[in-house]
Amino acid sequence: MRLWAWGQSDPGRKRERNEDSYLVDPETGVMAVADGMGGHQGGATASRMAVEFLGRELADARGDFQKALDAQIKASLRTTEEMPAVDPMLDITPASPRQLFSRGDLAVRAESAVRGDDPTLPAGAMLIFSPALELMRGVVRRASQAIFEAAWQKPELRGMGTTLTAVLVHGGRAHLVHAGDSRCYMFRDGQLRQLTDDHSWIAEQLRSGAISEAEAKSSKFRHVITKSIGFEREIEADMKSVPVSAGDCFLLCSDGMSNYVEHGELERIVAMTWYRRLPETLVELANSRGGDDNITVVVGLVANAPPPPPSSPTTTTTTTA
Repeated sequence: MRLWAWGQSDPGRKRERNEDSYLVDPETGVMAVADGMGGHQGGATASRMAVEFLGRELADARGDFQKALDAQIKASLRTTEEMPAVDPMLDITPASPRQLFSRGDLAVRAESAVRGDDPTLPAGAMLIFSPALELMRGVVRRASQAIFEAAWQKPELRGMGTTLTAVLVHGGRAHLVHAGDSRCYMFRDGQLRQLTDDHSWIAEQLRSGAISEAEAKSSKFRHVITKSIGFEREIEADMKSVPVSAGDCFLLCSDGMSNYVEHGELERIVAMTWYRRLPETLVELANSRGGDDNITVVVGLVANAPPPPPSSPTTTTTTTA
Protein backbone atom coordinates (compact mmCIF):
# COMPACT_ATOMS: atom_id res chain seq x y z
CA MET A 1 0.00 0.00 0.00
CA ARG A 2 1.14 3.52 -0.78
CA LEU A 3 0.19 6.99 0.36
CA TRP A 4 -1.16 9.82 -1.78
CA ALA A 5 -1.15 13.11 0.14
CA TRP A 6 -1.96 16.80 -0.30
CA GLY A 7 -1.68 19.83 1.97
CA GLN A 8 -2.41 23.53 2.19
CA SER A 9 -1.70 26.22 4.78
CA ASP A 10 -3.07 29.75 5.03
CA PRO A 11 -2.50 32.60 7.51
CA GLY A 12 -6.26 33.20 7.81
CA ARG A 13 -8.07 36.52 7.76
CA LYS A 14 -6.88 38.03 11.06
CA ARG A 15 -3.21 37.03 11.37
CA GLU A 16 -0.37 38.77 9.55
CA ARG A 17 1.89 35.73 9.76
CA ASN A 18 1.46 32.00 9.53
CA GLU A 19 3.05 30.00 12.34
CA ASP A 20 1.74 26.65 11.07
CA SER A 21 3.90 24.14 9.21
CA TYR A 22 3.07 20.88 7.50
CA LEU A 23 4.88 17.91 6.01
CA VAL A 24 3.80 15.72 3.10
CA ASP A 25 6.19 12.94 2.01
CA PRO A 26 4.33 10.14 0.16
CA GLU A 27 7.59 8.33 -0.62
CA THR A 28 8.32 7.83 3.10
CA GLY A 29 4.62 7.57 3.97
CA VAL A 30 4.60 10.41 6.49
CA MET A 31 2.48 13.53 6.86
CA ALA A 32 2.32 16.00 9.73
CA VAL A 33 0.78 19.27 10.93
CA ALA A 34 2.37 21.60 13.48
CA ASP A 35 0.83 24.76 14.95
CA GLY A 36 3.52 26.98 16.45
CA MET A 37 3.21 29.28 19.43
CA GLY A 38 5.41 31.68 21.34
CA GLY A 39 5.46 34.85 19.28
CA HIS A 40 5.60 35.37 15.54
CA GLN A 41 9.20 34.30 15.02
CA GLY A 42 9.19 31.68 17.76
CA GLY A 43 6.02 29.92 16.70
CA ALA A 44 7.01 29.65 13.05
CA THR A 45 10.49 28.45 14.01
CA ALA A 46 9.21 25.77 16.40
CA SER A 47 6.65 24.33 13.97
CA ARG A 48 9.17 24.28 11.12
CA MET A 49 11.82 22.60 13.26
CA ALA A 50 9.36 19.92 14.40
CA VAL A 51 8.20 18.84 10.94
CA GLU A 52 11.68 19.10 9.40
CA PHE A 53 13.21 17.04 12.21
CA LEU A 54 10.55 14.35 11.89
CA GLY A 55 10.64 14.26 8.11
CA ARG A 56 14.43 14.09 7.91
CA GLU A 57 14.85 11.26 10.41
CA LEU A 58 12.06 9.11 8.99
CA ALA A 59 13.33 9.64 5.44
CA ASP A 60 16.86 8.71 6.53
CA ALA A 61 15.52 5.37 7.80
CA ARG A 62 14.67 4.46 4.17
CA GLY A 63 11.90 2.14 5.31
CA ASP A 64 14.14 0.04 7.59
CA PHE A 65 12.71 1.29 10.87
CA GLN A 66 14.17 -1.57 12.92
CA LYS A 67 17.70 -0.61 11.86
CA ALA A 68 16.99 3.05 12.56
CA LEU A 69 15.56 2.15 15.97
CA ASP A 70 18.64 0.08 16.80
CA ALA A 71 20.81 3.11 16.05
CA GLN A 72 18.52 5.28 18.18
CA ILE A 73 18.80 2.83 21.08
CA LYS A 74 22.60 2.78 20.88
CA ALA A 75 22.71 6.58 20.86
CA SER A 76 20.39 6.67 23.87
CA LEU A 77 22.54 4.22 25.81
CA ARG A 78 25.65 6.31 25.16
CA THR A 79 24.04 9.32 26.82
CA THR A 80 22.70 7.57 29.94
CA GLU A 81 24.47 7.36 33.27
CA GLU A 82 27.27 4.83 33.72
CA MET A 83 25.94 1.43 34.76
CA PRO A 84 27.84 -1.09 36.93
CA ALA A 85 26.95 -4.21 34.92
CA VAL A 86 25.49 -5.02 31.52
CA ASP A 87 23.63 -8.11 30.39
CA PRO A 88 25.30 -8.95 27.03
CA MET A 89 22.09 -10.48 25.70
CA LEU A 90 19.96 -7.39 26.26
CA ASP A 91 22.63 -4.67 26.39
CA ILE A 92 20.89 -3.12 29.41
CA THR A 93 21.60 -3.17 33.14
CA PRO A 94 19.82 -6.06 34.92
CA ALA A 95 17.12 -4.74 37.22
CA SER A 96 13.47 -5.23 37.91
CA PRO A 97 11.17 -4.44 34.98
CA ARG A 98 9.51 -1.57 36.82
CA GLN A 99 12.85 -0.01 37.73
CA LEU A 100 13.98 -0.22 34.13
CA PHE A 101 10.79 1.25 32.77
CA SER A 102 10.84 4.14 35.24
CA ARG A 103 14.13 5.38 33.77
CA GLY A 104 12.44 5.98 30.44
CA ASP A 105 15.33 4.42 28.49
CA LEU A 106 14.40 3.68 24.90
CA ALA A 107 16.21 0.36 24.97
CA VAL A 108 14.28 -0.79 28.02
CA ARG A 109 10.95 0.12 26.47
CA ALA A 110 11.83 -1.70 23.26
CA GLU A 111 13.03 -4.87 25.00
CA SER A 112 10.04 -5.07 27.36
CA ALA A 113 7.71 -4.53 24.43
CA VAL A 114 9.25 -7.41 22.51
CA ARG A 115 8.93 -9.71 25.52
CA GLY A 116 5.45 -8.48 26.36
CA ASP A 117 6.28 -8.05 30.06
CA ASP A 118 5.55 -4.35 30.48
CA PRO A 119 4.63 -4.09 34.19
CA THR A 120 2.28 -1.17 33.54
CA LEU A 121 -0.10 -3.35 31.52
CA PRO A 122 -2.98 -5.37 33.03
CA ALA A 123 -2.29 -9.03 33.82
CA GLY A 124 -2.34 -11.14 30.68
CA ALA A 125 -2.13 -8.15 28.34
CA MET A 126 0.69 -7.75 25.84
CA LEU A 127 2.17 -4.59 24.39
CA ILE A 128 2.39 -4.79 20.59
CA PHE A 129 5.81 -3.53 19.63
CA SER A 130 6.31 -1.44 16.50
CA PRO A 131 9.82 -0.31 15.53
CA ALA A 132 8.34 2.48 13.40
CA LEU A 133 6.20 3.86 16.21
CA GLU A 134 8.98 3.54 18.77
CA LEU A 135 11.33 5.34 16.42
CA MET A 136 8.80 8.17 16.04
CA ARG A 137 8.53 8.44 19.81
CA GLY A 138 12.28 8.95 20.10
CA VAL A 139 12.39 11.41 17.21
CA VAL A 140 9.67 13.54 18.81
CA ARG A 141 11.53 13.58 22.12
CA ARG A 142 14.73 14.73 20.41
CA ALA A 143 12.83 17.34 18.41
CA SER A 144 11.40 18.73 21.63
CA GLN A 145 14.87 18.93 23.14
CA ALA A 146 16.26 20.65 20.05
CA ILE A 147 13.48 23.25 20.02
CA PHE A 148 13.82 23.88 23.75
CA GLU A 149 17.59 24.38 23.46
CA ALA A 150 17.22 26.65 20.41
CA ALA A 151 14.82 28.83 22.40
CA TRP A 152 17.36 29.33 25.16
CA GLN A 153 20.12 30.24 22.72
CA LYS A 154 18.13 33.15 21.23
CA PRO A 155 16.15 35.50 23.49
CA GLU A 156 13.67 36.29 20.70
CA LEU A 157 12.67 32.61 20.60
CA ARG A 158 12.16 32.14 24.35
CA GLY A 159 8.98 30.25 25.23
CA MET A 160 8.38 28.87 21.76
CA GLY A 161 6.69 25.52 21.22
CA THR A 162 4.40 23.77 18.80
CA THR A 163 1.68 21.20 18.50
CA LEU A 164 2.57 18.16 16.41
CA THR A 165 0.28 15.58 14.88
CA ALA A 166 1.96 13.11 12.54
CA VAL A 167 1.03 9.88 10.79
CA LEU A 168 3.37 7.31 9.23
CA VAL A 169 1.75 4.71 6.95
CA HIS A 170 3.91 1.60 6.87
CA GLY A 171 3.44 -2.15 6.88
CA GLY A 172 -0.35 -2.13 6.79
CA ARG A 173 -0.64 0.19 9.77
CA ALA A 174 -0.82 3.92 10.45
CA HIS A 175 1.46 5.00 13.29
CA LEU A 176 0.40 8.20 15.00
CA VAL A 177 2.19 10.58 17.37
CA HIS A 178 0.37 13.57 18.81
CA ALA A 179 0.83 16.51 21.18
CA GLY A 180 -1.39 19.57 21.36
CA ASP A 181 -4.74 20.42 19.82
CA SER A 182 -4.07 19.79 16.15
CA ARG A 183 -6.09 16.76 15.10
CA CYS A 184 -6.03 13.56 13.09
CA TYR A 185 -9.19 11.99 11.67
CA MET A 186 -9.64 8.74 9.75
CA PHE A 187 -12.42 8.38 7.17
CA ARG A 188 -13.53 4.83 6.35
CA ASP A 189 -16.76 3.42 4.90
CA GLY A 190 -18.50 6.79 5.05
CA GLN A 191 -17.68 7.40 8.72
CA LEU A 192 -15.25 9.93 10.18
CA ARG A 193 -13.42 9.02 13.38
CA GLN A 194 -11.23 11.35 15.41
CA LEU A 195 -8.06 9.48 16.38
CA THR A 196 -6.53 12.13 18.65
CA ASP A 197 -7.58 13.74 21.93
CA ASP A 198 -6.99 17.48 22.21
CA HIS A 199 -4.36 18.41 24.77
CA SER A 200 -6.01 21.65 25.84
CA TRP A 201 -7.53 23.04 29.02
CA ILE A 202 -10.95 23.27 27.38
CA ALA A 203 -10.88 19.67 26.16
CA GLU A 204 -9.91 18.41 29.59
CA GLN A 205 -12.74 20.35 31.21
CA LEU A 206 -15.21 18.95 28.68
CA ARG A 207 -14.02 15.38 29.22
CA SER A 208 -14.43 15.76 32.99
CA GLY A 209 -17.90 17.30 32.61
CA ALA A 210 -16.83 20.51 34.34
CA ILE A 211 -18.13 22.74 31.54
CA SER A 212 -20.68 22.48 28.74
CA GLU A 213 -20.11 22.67 24.98
CA ALA A 214 -21.65 26.15 24.94
CA GLU A 215 -19.32 27.33 27.72
CA ALA A 216 -16.33 25.85 25.89
CA LYS A 217 -17.10 27.77 22.69
CA SER A 218 -17.21 31.13 24.48
CA SER A 219 -14.34 30.51 26.92
CA LYS A 220 -11.35 32.85 26.83
CA PHE A 221 -9.15 29.83 27.62
CA ARG A 222 -9.88 28.03 24.34
CA HIS A 223 -6.29 28.31 23.14
CA VAL A 224 -4.56 27.14 26.34
CA ILE A 225 -2.52 24.03 25.46
CA THR A 226 -1.58 21.45 28.10
CA LYS A 227 1.01 19.50 26.05
CA SER A 228 3.31 20.69 23.28
CA ILE A 229 6.65 20.06 21.60
CA GLY A 230 9.60 22.22 22.64
CA PHE A 231 8.04 24.31 25.40
CA GLU A 232 9.61 21.81 27.80
CA ARG A 233 12.75 19.78 27.18
CA GLU A 234 11.16 16.40 27.92
CA ILE A 235 7.89 15.35 26.25
CA GLU A 236 5.97 12.10 25.94
CA ALA A 237 3.63 12.42 22.99
CA ASP A 238 0.52 10.28 22.67
CA MET A 239 1.14 7.25 20.46
CA LYS A 240 -1.28 5.05 18.59
CA SER A 241 -1.13 2.44 15.84
CA VAL A 242 -4.18 1.43 13.79
CA PRO A 243 -4.56 -1.06 10.92
CA VAL A 244 -5.23 0.46 7.52
CA SER A 245 -6.54 -0.78 4.20
CA ALA A 246 -6.79 0.67 0.72
CA GLY A 247 -9.35 3.46 0.60
CA ASP A 248 -8.73 4.79 4.11
CA CYS A 249 -8.36 8.56 4.22
CA PHE A 250 -6.54 10.55 6.91
CA LEU A 251 -7.22 14.21 7.63
CA LEU A 252 -4.79 16.24 9.74
CA CYS A 253 -5.53 19.84 10.66
CA SER A 254 -4.67 22.69 12.98
CA ASP A 255 -7.33 24.15 15.25
CA GLY A 256 -7.72 27.03 12.84
CA MET A 257 -9.83 24.64 10.79
CA SER A 258 -11.37 22.32 13.39
CA ASN A 259 -12.71 25.22 15.48
CA TYR A 260 -15.03 26.16 12.61
CA VAL A 261 -16.45 22.77 11.61
CA GLU A 262 -18.52 20.39 13.73
CA HIS A 263 -17.84 16.67 13.41
CA GLY A 264 -21.01 15.80 11.51
CA GLU A 265 -20.52 18.57 8.97
CA LEU A 266 -16.89 17.63 8.47
CA GLU A 267 -17.88 14.02 7.85
CA ARG A 268 -20.30 15.10 5.11
CA ILE A 269 -17.71 17.37 3.49
CA VAL A 270 -15.10 14.61 3.39
CA ALA A 271 -17.63 12.19 1.91
CA MET A 272 -18.67 14.60 -0.85
CA THR A 273 -15.31 16.10 -1.87
CA TRP A 274 -12.43 14.81 -3.99
CA TYR A 275 -9.66 14.12 -1.49
CA ARG A 276 -7.07 16.16 -3.38
CA ARG A 277 -9.40 19.16 -3.17
CA LEU A 278 -10.16 18.78 0.54
CA PRO A 279 -7.31 20.98 1.85
CA GLU A 280 -8.34 23.91 -0.34
CA THR A 281 -12.05 23.37 0.38
CA LEU A 282 -11.59 23.31 4.15
CA VAL A 283 -9.20 26.27 4.20
CA GLU A 284 -11.71 28.33 2.23
CA LEU A 285 -14.51 27.25 4.58
CA ALA A 286 -12.57 28.29 7.70
CA ASN A 287 -11.74 31.65 6.12
CA SER A 288 -15.37 32.23 5.13
CA ARG A 289 -16.37 31.73 8.77
CA GLY A 290 -13.91 34.22 10.19
CA GLY A 291 -10.41 32.89 9.68
CA ASP A 292 -9.32 34.08 13.12
CA ASP A 293 -6.30 31.74 13.21
CA ASN A 294 -3.79 30.15 10.86
CA ILE A 295 -5.35 27.26 8.94
CA THR A 296 -3.57 24.08 7.85
CA VAL A 297 -5.06 20.93 6.36
CA VAL A 298 -3.29 17.77 5.17
CA VAL A 299 -5.14 14.87 3.55
CA GLY A 300 -3.68 11.41 2.88
CA LEU A 301 -5.25 8.51 0.96
CA VAL A 302 -4.04 4.94 1.43
CA ALA A 303 -4.11 3.22 -1.95
CA ASN A 304 -2.89 0.09 -3.69
CA ALA A 305 -1.54 2.07 -6.64
CA PRO A 306 1.69 4.02 -6.17
CA PRO A 307 1.48 7.82 -5.89
CA PRO A 308 2.37 10.10 -8.82
CA PRO A 309 6.04 10.36 -9.93
CA PRO A 310 8.20 11.14 -6.88
CA SER A 311 8.90 14.73 -5.99
CA SER A 312 10.69 16.34 -3.07
CA PRO A 313 8.94 16.07 0.31
CA THR A 314 6.77 19.10 0.99
CA THR A 315 7.61 20.94 4.20
CA THR A 316 5.84 24.28 4.31
CA THR A 317 5.91 27.21 6.69
CA THR A 318 4.24 30.43 5.58
CA THR A 319 5.50 33.48 7.47
CA THR A 320 3.76 36.32 5.69
CA ALA A 321 0.18 37.07 4.79
